[in-house]
Amino acid sequence: MQTLESAWGGEKKSTGRALTDLKVVSFAQVISAPSATRMLCDLGADVIKIEPPGGDVMRRIRPFKKDRRGKLQSGIFVALNCGQRSLCLDLRTEKGCAVARRLILDWADVVVANFTTGTLDKFGLNYESICKQKPGIIYGLISGYGQSGPWSRRRAYDVCVQSECGITAQNGSWRGKPHRVGFSVLDYLAGRDLVIGVLAALRSRDATGQGMLVDCCLYNSGVSVLEDAIPGYDLEGVIPEPMGSRHPSACPHGLYQTRDGYVNIIAIDNRLWSRLCEMMGDPGLQERAGFRTAPERIGNHEEVDATIERWTLKHTTGQVLALMEEHGLPHGHLCSVRDVIESEQTRYWEMAPQIDQPLLGPVRINGCPVKLSDADTDVRGAAPLLGEHNQEVLCDLLGFSGDEYRDLCEEEVLDAEIDPSGMPGDRRRSA
Repeated sequence: MQTLESAWGGEKKSTGRALTDLKVVSFAQVISAPSATRMLCDLGADVIKIEPPGGDVMRRIRPFKKDRRGKLQSGIFVALNCGQRSLCLDLRTEKGCAVARRLILDWADVVVANFTTGTLDKFGLNYESICKQKPGIIYGLISGYGQSGPWSRRRAYDVCVQSECGITAQNGSWRGKPHRVGFSVLDYLAGRDLVIGVLAALRSRDATGQGMLVDCCLYNSGVSVLEDAIPGYDLEGVIPEPMGSRHPSACPHGLYQTRDGYVNIIAIDNRLWSRLCEMMGDPGLQERAGFRTAPERIGNHEEVDATIERWTLKHTTGQVLALMEEHGLPHGHLCSVRDVIESEQTRYWEMAPQIDQPLLGPVRINGCPVKLSDADTDVRGAAPLLGEHNQEVLCDLLGFSGDEYRDLCEEEVLDAEIDPSGMPGDRRRSA
């Protein structure tokens, strides 16, 4: 077994992937469930993504670039679905549902979906009906508000749930209008929670042989990360409001402007506050009324922040960061996505890798955040074209004959966007 130092400090010796041999049937669409299947795929699972005719809606969401056919390919679809296989199947037909059911019963360990609650029931593909024939099956489901409960049948988008779970009310500029977090944070949180739930269910199945339903939702994921808001209201009656980069329990704690950018400065106790005052060349601040103790500084945050920013505005970001490092103070600075991509930290952890997307070329995407000392978690390959693996899944995995496959194509149970003359040769993924 490698130590962490040897794994991260030198060339890693891989033993494969942690979830090799795990088979996942994915009905994942848009962001939340695809973010979960992407991580399962990076960890080693074989993921077959079942898409409706026309494909996942994310295929039609920017950012776009035209490929060699002149067709737009979506960067976010590529990032969320790389390394997976695409089976384009019309579940509105009896034969389409029969194919999906056979794939689950004959092949899958795990099913992942984020349909509106009740949709799988309509197709006869819900957990209750499948587990009667395959007790070890694990279903990982994501919805807005859960598979049961008073709001379970409501359609949901991340922005709506951010408002209803208490996140939006805390987000925004100081004394300003509340607004959403700047990306679909709950979709990704719910996706991570689903991965945790699926892994826990797999561990339980190892011991009992019995699968289970994993029920995750954006609302619960949002409430779970409200930090001190719930105990704060319960113990002190405090209802958080937008605070910008400030913190209700610490001062200074914010983003301060420099001559050429912004830096984070945090000094949550008198030890750090003393170092900060010395760094700014004004140790007497420690004895000034309203500056002496942490509670005083929180109550006097506007003057504290103004005092610090008068100092930071005299210096460049680089100068401030160097001084904070010298004085042992925690620090950060405002980075654009370009800064992040070019960062030595990002390069070291391979968090913005490039993949070669068929018919499109190099595409930079988000890397896998989980790093294992003795297993690979890097991106496994390109995202599938719509229906790219129809024949591979039906004929190679499920044993359909050529005639049966052609009949399904002619009856429009299957769909595909592939132009065989424009496809590269063998696109099977490596383990």
